[in-house]
Amino acid sequence: MPIDQTVPPDSPNSPRAILVVDDELFLLEYVRLVLVRNGFSVMTAQTGEEAWQLISNPDNSIGLVLTDVVMPGSFDGFELAEKIRRRQLGITVLFMTGALHHEPSSTDSDSKGELLHKPFGPDELIAIVREHL
Repeated sequence: MPIDQTVPPDSPNSPRAILVVDDELFLLEYVRLVLVRNGFSVMTAQTGEEAWQLISNPDNSIGLVLTDVVMPGSFDGFELAEKIRRRQLGITVLFMTGALHHEPSSTDSDSKGELLHKPFGPDELIAIVREHL
């Protein structure tokens, strides 16, 4: 999916993009819209595979991945985070979920990050993104 640019890409203050990954189209669009309206460059993907293609593309400058935990396809949000960590890409990963009601255990992997529980409001979303970007 194309990137929404709110700051010219050649601007010295241009942030790296946020990649939002969720199979629920409504939530994906909600998060994208909130982030774009707050000045962030945003890319979206509906599966871990699609997200990995965007991350692996050297033309994309991604600084943060906000991913759902449970997604269809060959790998979920935790596995996506593990692939990012193994490749040492320097990308922060945050998780969002409505399926888990506890923090990930330490046995999940070192790639686990903060969990944003659905439903969440725009202020909570922006605060966590600014804290980690």
